[in-house]
Amino acid sequence: MDGNTGLSPVLDQRVRREQYRLLSNHLPVVLPGSLLIAVLLAWGFWNTADHTAILVWLSLLVAVITARLGLASYFSRLPERPEADHLLRNTLLLGSFISGCIWGSAGILFFDPENAYGFALLVIVLGGLVAGSLGSHSYYFPNFPLFAIPEFLPLMGGLLAVENDFYTLIGLMMALFLMLNLFYSKKYADMIERSIRLQFANDALLERLKASNRELHEYSYTDSLTGIGNRRQFDLDFDQTWQVAETTEAPVCLILMDVDHFKEYNDTYGHPQGDEVLKSLALVLLNVCEEQKVRGRPMRIGGEEFALLLKGDLDLAIDIAETIRESVRKMKIDRGEEHRVTASFGVARAQPARGGSRGALLDAADKALYKAKAAGRDRVIADRKSGAGKHG
Repeated sequence: MDGNTGLSPVLDQRVRREQYRLLSNHLPVVLPGSLLIAVLLAWGFWNTADHTAILVWLSLLVAVITARLGLASYFSRLPERPEADHLLRNTLLLGSFISGCIWGSAGILFFDPENAYGFALLVIVLGGLVAGSLGSHSYYFPNFPLFAIPEFLPLMGGLLAVENDFYTLIGLMMALFLMLNLFYSKKYADMIERSIRLQFANDALLERLKASNRELHEYSYTDSLTGIGNRRQFDLDFDQTWQVAETTEAPVCLILMDVDHFKEYNDTYGHPQGDEVLKSLALVLLNVCEEQKVRGRPMRIGGEEFALLLKGDLDLAIDIAETIRESVRKMKIDRGEEHRVTASFGVARAQPARGGSRGALLDAADKALYKAKAAGRDRVIADRKSGAGKHG
């Protein structure tokens, strides 16, 4: 009853914990309601039954209900672990059984074959309690029979013991009523368990879907070779940076970097070695950005072309480009001094709030990069028309 073969023990434990939680959550409503019914039942028998027996019976029920509420509240607040779940389950089951026994004792204390009024009241109350507790006590199936069976058996036994065909018939009908309730309680408990499992499965599926979406986003916007942003990420960052700059009236700078003689390097040493160079370049860019506290991230926007967007003056962008250039020259690639990797840089600035355009900024940086290549490579050239700078 506590587990299903072939299912994950961890999932089983989570399902049981949820069933116990549902049972606990209904106690603050169910138990005070049952106490009110008990008071009305005692009032109904006040003139026909022994007062001491009524008061003792009612006091026991009050004590048990109070204890059940307190213990269920305490155990439900314990950390989620198997030991706490076990304690909560035992508390719930034991509480239901004791309550069922106390209610069942009413069938012994108050049943009088000569009192048709009292008999009708007992049948209505005890039968109504069984039927009414079907939903609230069936979140975990053992809970319902532990309450319903001891609650019904004493009165049923008393009816069948009376040598009266009418009472015998009522006793048999009560037995059938109890069996039907047990049957539907099991069906209801199974339905609840399936619903909980389905909910957990849906939650797990949703988490996997979110993880897949994150991975898909990462694959779509990350360069698979270097691990930094690709052209799609660059375009997205460009749009966002531009929109913010239009609002804040801040200038936007663009650094374009292209590896010098990269085709010849690939042809000489092979594409795998060329890929290692690109990975090292990406690492250099990331390190410089971290050291210089650059509010931007490098992107690989082409085969051997990289880009970096910055907010700020052209002088700052040129300084950062120079730092990157020097760091590239210091890279160790184990090919000797004559095959040292270098890069050329084009830097430009635009002011979106003053009518600048993204296309013009890209074009200016690209032209500056072309000039750096034409001037002998391994240098930084800034577009002077885009903003003042101290390097050329």
